[in-house]
Amino acid sequence: MVVADPSAELIGLVTGPGDPPSDEATPAAARSAALIRRRFGLALPPPFAGPPSADHPVRVALPTDGAAIAAIKWRAFGASYRGGVLPDAFLDQRGIVPPVSFWIGRAMVPPTRRHRLLVWGGPGTVFGYLDAGPVHDDDADPGHPASGEVYELYVDPVAQGRGGGGRLLDAAEDWFRSAGYERAELSTLASNPRAQAFYLSRGWTPTGRVTPVDLGVVAFEEVRFARPLGTAW
Repeated sequence: MVVADPSAELIGLVTGPGDPPSDEATPAAARSAALIRRRFGLALPPPFAGPPSADHPVRVALPTDGAAIAAIKWRAFGASYRGGVLPDAFLDQRGIVPPVSFWIGRAMVPPTRRHRLLVWGGPGTVFGYLDAGPVHDDDADPGHPASGEVYELYVDPVAQGRGGGGRLLDAAEDWFRSAGYERAELSTLASNPRAQAFYLSRGWTPTGRVTPVDLGVVAFEEVRFARPLGTAW
């Protein structure tokens, strides 16, 4: 097997079967993924990473996690955003956005010291990830301009419901406190009650702000959540 671009090869193995995201890999795909892991050191996402467990740590992402992070976002979209959350026509045409190179760069050289990319999974495996940093200027609350923000939090479909999302969020909140933030914010789809219920259960509350987003190919609304960081969860 000749692999010219191991990240692209791994992404192809993940996206090739289409939706719904597969829980198990074919023997041929599993062998190919194992070879990519062995030759190039790339972390593997489901369905090649094995079963998640409570023993898997939350850690700072490495450049070798980039392809797995991109794959998990693609898989999570296909499993979590159907059924009216986002249009099926949009999901059917989705690609790898942002590309693997974005996540590699994020892990190698974060934009500032106040940014952090976390993954759930031991070395060589990724089951979920969280990207965080200063609140974006366009989203800043005039009353709380120096808040931290969870930009993205995704857990792979096969690993959801096993506590990884909560552990990633706990780790991000601890890091926000260590970085000097007193408040954290995030946005989630207005059409995704499951995600909203998760954040409510973790002590986050809606701010009342609803933002329309139009990407050209799809439009939706996002609701804003916030959490004071004076005490640990």
